[in-house]
Amino acid sequence: MKKKLATLLIWAMPYAASAQSVKYSYDNAGNRIKREIVMKTKSSYEEASTTECFSEMLLEKNIRIYPNPTKGRLKVEIAGYENSDRCILRIFNASGQQILSTHATSSWTELDISSRTNGIYILYISLNNKETTWKIIKK
Repeated sequence: MKKKLATLLIWAMPYAASAQSVKYSYDNAGNRIKREIVMKTKSSYEEASTTECFSEMLLEKNIRIYPNPTKGRLKVEIAGYENSDRCILRIFNASGQQILSTHATSSWTELDISSRTNGIYILYISLNNKETTWKIIKK
């Protein structure tokens, strides 16, 4: 009986692990300020690849990136963006070559990498001389 139970638990672990995720939020000093465990139902898990959004605080502005993984069109939203803000968005390929560079002129910007090959890219965001990087997956 114990052997059957152990086998059942081993088979069920990958499904249980994929049904939840943990998200962390940090302040500007790098201190973790929030940990959020998100439990997904089957329907939300299937929709997550197209609607999941990732966010980070930079200079008291919330930056949201979605969808990631993307099929080519990536949206970047900066909540609290003002016309006086200076924001540069750059995308680099795995070799470190810059493949796209643009200035954000509003609270949201769409970046198009649909003509690029599938793989991993780095999104570099410079907002008023503060920087952050994101891993972007194009599928």
